[in-house]
Parts: sequence; structure tokens; C-alpha cells
Amino acid sequence: MLMYLQRKIKLGNAFPIIETNALKMPLLSIREQYETFSEEYPEYKMSFSTYQKYFSRIDAKKMKKRYDELISTKECSLDKGRFLEEILAEEDISHKTRKKIVSIFPEAQRDEKEMKNEIAFTKKWDLYAKLLLIRFLVASNMSFDSISTLFSVSKTSIHNWFYKLSFLKTQILRAIQWWSGIISVDEKWIKVNGKWKYLLSIVDNKTGFLLYYMIASDLKADNWKIFFQRFYRLYGAPKLIISDGSGSLASGRKAVFPDVPHQLCKFHKLKNLIRQIHSNYGSSKKYKKMIRLATNIFSNKTSFARKRAAKRLMEIAPHKVAKYVEKNILGNWKYLRKSLTSNSVERVNRKYEKVTAKRYGLKSVEFVDQLIASLWLKEAIRDKRHFDKSFIRQINLHTICQGHLKMSNIVKVIPDKLLKRIA
Repeated sequence: MLMYLQRKIKLGNAFPIIETNALKMPLLSIREQYETFSEEYPEYKMSFSTYQKYFSRIDAKKMKKRYDELISTKECSLDKGRFLEEILAEEDISHKTRKKIVSIFPEAQRDEKEMKNEIAFTKKWDLYAKLLLIRFLVASNMSFDSISTLFSVSKTSIHNWFYKLSFLKTQILRAIQWWSGIISVDEKWIKVNGKWKYLLSIVDNKTGFLLYYMIASDLKADNWKIFFQRFYRLYGAPKLIISDGSGSLASGRKAVFPDVPHQLCKFHKLKNLIRQIHSNYGSSKKYKKMIRLATNIFSNKTSFARKRAAKRLMEIAPHKVAKYVEKNILGNWKYLRKSLTSNSVERVNRKYEKVTAKRYGLKSVEFVDQLIASLWLKEAIRDKRHFDKSFIRQINLHTICQGHLKMSNIVKVIPDKLLKRIA
């Protein structure tokens, strides 16, 4: 009220200034924009809520144009949707304005209930920490029965709490601050409610940390294209992509990242080549020599030595294997020249296998999505290199366990054999 009575200028005159500053510094949060405005223009004496209302009137088309300028000039690589998502989450804007923003930036739209849940839970740290602990324990292959014993509640309560953090995947994505630029891509098949589904994953090849995943119904090129488009909106273009020789993956990759260098995983190629030799010429006298040369193609230190081993294998191998080497090895040599592997994403696939195999029947895609998000949370807590100032840095499992678990409950879930060893 005092601010209202003391001001001598109409606040409507401030809108052009707010708009200009927002377009000039689009990467700042609304709070930071407000603080900058208050310091530079103290005569307006504007509250934060009033500033938010004016900020929400900024034309989404102008914001899009500004972001496109930043990207085209390579000043930064960013996700437009992520910034607008913050506006939609924090701002009490009209339905008309929200609809206009979403029509231009469809990727910025999130389920409104999910956004409200995230805001509500993050403000109640004690409850939020408990739910994060439950997710961590599920990702550590602990059953719902054991977790219910630890918390002294029913299994149904644990099941309900498990789904409370439906926004966890989005929250982790927004918290990632750093990645190397070199990625490995692969898929992992799983059976959900009797039908095959595929987990498409992108992993930082240097650290082995999962950067993005998507559950797809098939491995057609269209799904790979959507997958790469979503990754691009979140992270921008990578420096190098490593993958297997899947044709549909290659089509999706070329559609989104036509100019990004690509390398094939040498272990995938070696595995396929050895399968060709073993299945057709396993009893041949030259079998051991062919296997040795096949291994040298991918293990020799220099590119020249590896290529020489491939040509030598073509000389001594039967026609079918020689043709395979000519077409699939030497024919793709520029994609094998660096002799790289996608082991990082293969390790993530093994973690998928471990966390899903312990569940007696995967009933829905929603459950699998939340299960993988829990595994992602667990890996993020263990390796925080990709995070700066975020909720991940605030998680202290020791303190959370002390606040929510009792020693007597912990003892109940320890197997008898292990108790005897401890005794």
C-alpha cells in the first residue's frame, strides 16, 4: 500500500523498459530480471507480483525471435522451452496468454498438475526428502515390501508415494548444467504388460552419465528423429555421436544432426564380424587366423594397422566374409577410423536390465518411466559432476535416513545370513 501511495509515475509506462530488458537478457530468471529493473529504475517502486504481470505480457513471437538470434549467432546453445516452462510454472498468467505461448512453443507445455506438485513438494523439504529416499531405494532394487517395513507403513502407501514425484524426470533434466559434448546412443528392449517397448538412451560418453531417455513403441526412423529432436531442444547439438550401425537410428540422426561427426562403435562391428565367421566357417582350418585378424581390425594402435588387418582378412577369408568386410568394415571406414566404443551406454543398458529384472512384471509404461527416473536420480546422487546449484546438491542420504528410518526397522529387512555374519 505504501509503495502504491508513494509512486508518482504510472506503472504502465514501465512495460517497454521491462520488455527491452527481457529481450536483452533472456537467460536471466524473472526474479533476477526484477532485481535488475528495481536497481536501474527505483522511481517505479514496483512489487515483484506486479512486475510478473507486466512480464507475462511480452509477445511470445518477440521472445522466439530473440532466442533464434542467439542460436543463429552461436552466442549460446539453449532450450527455448525450458525458459518458457519456468514462466508458465511461476507466472499467474491468463489462459489466452498461456495458450498463445504454448501454440508457438509446444515443448514448453507441461501437465499443470505436475507443475503444481513440484512447487508444493519442493517447498516441504522434509516430505520431499522422504519421497526422494523412497525413489533411491526402489532404484537400488529394494522391494516395496521391504521399503514399507523400513518406513513402518503399508505397501500401498509406499506405492502411492512412489508416484508422487511424477515431475522427477523433468526436474533432473533442468538441473543438468554440464556435459562433454560427446554422446553415445543405443536402445534397450523391455517387455511391458506383454508388449515389447524400447528404451532409447543418450549417455555422456566421457562420464557415462545418462543425459536423456525415451520409451518408444518401435525402432522406426520417425521415433529416432523425435528422440534426437527432443535432445536437441534440451542440450543443443553435440560435438560427436557414437552409435551402432542401425539404419533407422542413422536416418533419425541425419535428419536432426546432419553436420555432426559420427562414429560407429567398434565392439558392435567386431561382434557382428565374429558372428559371421563363427556361424559360417567355425570348422574351417583358417578359423583361428580369421578371428585373430578380425580382432586386430579393432585393436591395433594405428588406423593404418587396423585397415591392413581388414585387407589381409579379405585375402584369406571365404567369399561371404570377404564381402562383409568390404561392405560393412572398409565401406564404413571413415566412421570407424577413431576406433571408439559405445561402452558407456551399454553399461547404462545393463543397469536398466538389473533394475527392471527385479520387478515381477512391468505393468505399465508409466511405472517403467518412473522406475528409470528413479535410477537416474540414484546415479545423479552418486556422481554430481553434471550438476551445479540444484536440488541434487542438497540431497544428503545419511541425514534423510536418520530423520525417517529407525534402526529396528533396518534390522528387519537385513537377511538372516547377513545378520549371522555381522554377529
